[in-house]
Amino acid sequence: MSALASCPSCGAALSFRPGTMVAVCPYCHALAARRDRDPELIGKVAALMDTGSPLALGATGTYTGRAFTLAGRVQLRHPLGGVWDEWYLALDDGRWGWLAEAQGRFYLTFTQAPHGTLPAAGSLEAGGLADLGPDGLWTVGEVSEATFHSAEGEIPWAVDPGATYRFADLSGQHGAFATLDYSEDQPLFFLGREMSLAELGLRGGAKKPGKVGVQNLNCPKCGGPLALRAPDETLRVGCPSCGSLLSAEGGKLAFLKSLKQPRQDVVIPLGAEGSLEGVPVTCIGQLRRSCTVDGTVYPWNEYLLLDGQHGFRWLVQSEGHWSVAVAVAPGDVPQARDGQRSLFALGATWRRFQDVAATVEGVWGEFYWQVEQGEQVQVTEFVAPPRSLTRERQAHKGGGGEVNWSLSTYLRPEQVQAAFKLQPLPEPTGVASFQPNPHKATLASSWLWLVGALGLLLILVMAESVTHRNVELFHRKLDLYELAPNLRQVEAEAIRRGIPVRRPSPTPGPAPAAEAQEPVFFSDPIEIREGRQNLAVTLSAPVNNSWVGVEGALVSETTGVAELFLLESSFYHGVDGGESWSEGDHTQTVFLSAVPAGTYVLRLAPQWDGPLPPVRVIDVQLRQGVMRWLYPGLALLAILVVPLILVFRLAAFESRRWQESMYGPSAGTGGGDSGGDD
Repeated sequence: MSALASCPSCGAALSFRPGTMVAVCPYCHALAARRDRDPELIGKVAALMDTGSPLALGATGTYTGRAFTLAGRVQLRHPLGGVWDEWYLALDDGRWGWLAEAQGRFYLTFTQAPHGTLPAAGSLEAGGLADLGPDGLWTVGEVSEATFHSAEGEIPWAVDPGATYRFADLSGQHGAFATLDYSEDQPLFFLGREMSLAELGLRGGAKKPGKVGVQNLNCPKCGGPLALRAPDETLRVGCPSCGSLLSAEGGKLAFLKSLKQPRQDVVIPLGAEGSLEGVPVTCIGQLRRSCTVDGTVYPWNEYLLLDGQHGFRWLVQSEGHWSVAVAVAPGDVPQARDGQRSLFALGATWRRFQDVAATVEGVWGEFYWQVEQGEQVQVTEFVAPPRSLTRERQAHKGGGGEVNWSLSTYLRPEQVQAAFKLQPLPEPTGVASFQPNPHKATLASSWLWLVGALGLLLILVMAESVTHRNVELFHRKLDLYELAPNLRQVEAEAIRRGIPVRRPSPTPGPAPAAEAQEPVFFSDPIEIREGRQNLAVTLSAPVNNSWVGVEGALVSETTGVAELFLLESSFYHGVDGGESWSEGDHTQTVFLSAVPAGTYVLRLAPQWDGPLPPVRVIDVQLRQGVMRWLYPGLALLAILVVPLILVFRLAAFESRRWQESMYGPSAGTGGGDSGGDD
């Protein structure tokens, strides 16, 4: 039940719900503090700034089944410029909720009794962790101060016009949000999460019409036309005509300073409309930023895009490479320690690529914060192509600071060209930090072909192994002395003259008295019944620092056609420079093509160096249907050559990428774009 009272300034009726501590008179803007009897005048508020909020006093909705009414609003000024709204929800069970609104996002919190001692404001650092005891560890998104600007309706806390309040915003996983309020001796703890207006089911309210569409103004310095497309949220404007930096607070342009702007080489003009990832967007701002690594300056361009829901995203252009960046809640990303090479977040593993100081060099168009030329933020980039995760740390004037994370997705130039209907864009130069590896998709698509080819090869090998049964057609140990009986006479004469006879090369000195007859062997008829299978002839001989060969022929008894072949068994060894060596093989096999079925005779003519053979017995074998693995091996190599080339090209591309990283093989030699902005 609301209590009625009169404004202590003008006498207008005021309403005080249970829990209301201050009410703002809608007529004279007096601040009236609730007392036991009549309200007390504690000051007056400035006019509210039009923030383009879709909310209004009197709007109703439901939260966890409880009805509520938007009963009040406070506007707080940020140290970097601009204001944000905090709306107060009066629930029908007597509780109050706080709905903070900033840059199109909404955070609903309720006061909570802490389960332990809350950390002091001085112990918190943006990007660090806040230990809330039983309430867990939270990521510190911002530590700063807020200054009271204005208010309307009923406020459930003691307002002090013009006062400054110390606070820390904390971020948890899955949209969890908390605030530590240090305006009192004992810090206040507010806990909740990010919510959409649809979840609150808001309806009604007496919202005043805000600035809609484009607001056309003129530069106070040069008189050039300026079109503000987000006038409710714009704080700074860089005049594209004269290079002046202008203030746009309160909907009015004021000259701040003249800037020495770099050459404007942007390709998306201010006011350009397009559709990016299915979302209508308008380019409202252009930034030139750069970083310096090892004395080399690496510049890039950033385009501020306004979408249809008055949300912001960034389009980044660096050496012909493009990406689109959106904000990520700090609580969804684990704390990245200095020097930490990788982290796991958003369902992926990210690898650290660079740490740089990004500096604003050029400013054109409108921006939602008090951007300054020369402004710096510390940027840390982690990559998991085709995306990058970027952390930006910024210190606030007068102390405090904030950390922002952005998620960037790589875009091809033709995607940007189609989105804004541009002329053909230049081809990218080099390899971007999170550019997708073009050979990865090709390699992935080749796996289906590779599996099919390997399967076919396996089937063929299995079929060949079934049909090729390795049948022995001939096997004989040939005694060379029996093939040429006069070898014994030659050997005896050589021994009588003292001539060594078992050497792999002709023996110097007087020749033996007799010459050895050339040995030749003819086999019995060999029946070949299967005419579609290959043949293999194998020679084995226990030679030692010598060799023995066979000139052979497989002769058809029907046609007289002969298949000729040559075999050799050789083995040499010794010691050279104290190290042992050996070469050759006692066994050699040659393969013959399939011959027609029929009867054949095998002709074998052994050969060697010197008057006598190095061994007495040699082993010769003829087989049919021998599996020759050379051909499946060559087929396998032919199948694998394309994937192997793709793997090599993929590795070469990754090598080029990480050569530009501070954490790659040639650390400290590269720079590049840093992702999104604040």
